Amino acid sequence: MITNSTKALCGLLALLALTACSSNQNEGTSDSHFWHVTLNASMGDATRALSPDGNNITASFEANDKVVVIDADGSTIVGTLTAKTAGTSTTLEGTLDATTLTANEKVTLHYRSATANYDDQKGTLSGIAANQDYAEGTLTVKTTDPLTFTTEEVTLAAQQSITKFSFTDGSNAVSVHTFGIAAAGLVQSITTNGTETVGAVTGTLPGTLPTPSTEVYVALRNNSNAQQTYSFYIQDNSGNWYTGTKRANLANGSNYAATVALTKLNNLTASSVVGTIGVIGGRPAIVASINETNKAVALMNDGALCPEAYGTYHAFDNAPEGVVDNGWYIPTETDLDGLDDKTYEWSTQNGVDGCSFTLGSNTLFLPAAGFYDNEFNPNSLSNAGTGGFYWSSTDNHDDQFASILHFNNSGINNYTTIDYKKDYLSVRRFHALP
Repeated sequence: MITNSTKALCGLLALLALTACSSNQNEGTSDSHFWHVTLNASMGDATRALSPDGNNITASFEANDKVVVIDADGSTIVGTLTAKTAGTSTTLEGTLDATTLTANEKVTLHYRSATANYDDQKGTLSGIAANQDYAEGTLTVKTTDPLTFTTEEVTLAAQQSITKFSFTDGSNAVSVHTFGIAAAGLVQSITTNGTETVGAVTGTLPGTLPTPSTEVYVALRNNSNAQQTYSFYIQDNSGNWYTGTKRANLANGSNYAATVALTKLNNLTASSVVGTIGVIGGRPAIVASINETNKAVALMNDGALCPEAYGTYHAFDNAPEGVVDNGWYIPTETDLDGLDDKTYEWSTQNGVDGCSFTLGSNTLFLPAAGFYDNEFNPNSLSNAGTGGFYWSSTDNHDDQFASILHFNNSGINNYTTIDYKKDYLSVRRFHALP
């Protein structure tokens, strides 16, 4: 775990030297292939470091930190090693299963925080330490009976960058309350065995931070080494919304400082033309002609902080007709029919698949956020990246079904499609212009 010190803030960019001890011992029978392994581990200095006082970011173990050992193809976890003490050096100890291992096979040592989720960040180094710490290294198997390795040292390198972002409106620093960041190749989450999900990264700064907070620390893992355009949606402490972009190559394993120039979104009015992007009812929105009446359509799903983020999911009973949030309402079947009249296409925006509607000189993007099947698979997100499922507020007047907007890469359907009311779907709200 990354920790703070008086002169150095602990970070992710560290070298971890592991020395195999002579205490590898068989647990159980000689053919069990379970081996107790003890390793001496130490942390090295970070590279290209930054911190508020300008000193290097260094890394340190916490007692009981876990290092997962994974086989060469990433399909099998062969065991977990545990840090016995805190500090820049420690002993790693645990039992590894050599059943599936072979001589000369490279195993991966995978260290990460409990969540390894790059979404819902807090904008602080301590928040990154608790939730986004992620490093990897490799060892080569020498023998499997007993289990030994060809080298006595291994380097665990950080698998993400940390960037200290500062934001400006061109003349003044912008305080930050929430942020959403999207770019092609940006990783949103990682499973225990290293499987990655690409998506937007968002965050809300804790209320305990000084107000305003003009510096935001964000951990970003990008699976592309090329320069990318990063898109930003920022809400300040007064509720104002800003957008901006930054071209950068944020390489995994390095730290950066970056200033992003933002443009403040103006309030939408009755005279706002189709395609105008602005703010109404506290949310960013775009003007669309819906059945010959101009209305505002939210740029983001409920619970999302940028257009590419999936947001939260609702059962129909949690999103019925008549529920209004600061003037924002769940669209009717007729509203969605009007949206269907627009030019649309399956598209990829900042690495996220979905459907884009052409509205004047701009586009409205709805991510293919999938849904939760409450009856057959309630704990697993279905069709993410391949289909969008958005509630209307129109009840089909029975106990089970209601109308939805549904799209995939083959086309779009709205009121002709119905869905089980207890399923959890996305919501994209509408708002009348003043």
